Amino acid sequence: MVLLGLCSPGWQATIRRLGGSMIRCIQHFSFTVSNLEEAIHFFSDILGLEATPIIEVRDELTAKVVGMPGVWLRGSFMLTPGNGTIELIQYVTPKGERIDLNTCNVGVAHISFEVDDIEEMYKDLIAKGVKFVSPPVWGKKGVLKGRGSCYLKGPDGITLEFNQIPKGVKVHPATGFVIDE
Repeated sequence: MVLLGLCSPGWQATIRRLGGSMIRCIQHFSFTVSNLEEAIHFFSDILGLEATPIIEVRDELTAKVVGMPGVWLRGSFMLTPGNGTIELIQYVTPKGERIDLNTCNVGVAHISFEVDDIEEMYKDLIAKGVKFVSPPVWGKKGVLKGRGSCYLKGPDGITLEFNQIPKGVKVHPATGFVIDE
């Protein structure tokens, strides 16, 4: 997955070449969840990511950073292949509100994982009770030729995307799109 592990020297060189010196790398992605234990179970036990121990934070520094006086949160980090990190946070105080996480809504994010065999991954996760938006869909032509993709809904409706990038063809390192046909 290109977006994860962006603190590597290769990416730092690319960032410098593009004139960006302020941002070094992506440190983590974060999702707010309603039940931390359920989210950890999903990302760790079902998807196979490594979870760090749960931490609880109730301090003035965090309250100042997030702009919420009296904030109390619980969190865990999921370690991904490629040195990426997904932070899962449950706000104990203040309690957050559920929002419409339809991916067309402004500000809604998703995270995408690259997999070796999307059909096998799909079958494995279906057997574990995971709900997908659709089975893997395969690109037939253009920049998506040979690429398999699908979305699933994780805890609290978080959208996760999975992609199988075509092998043996030249693809753009950031998008995974075919650049030579």
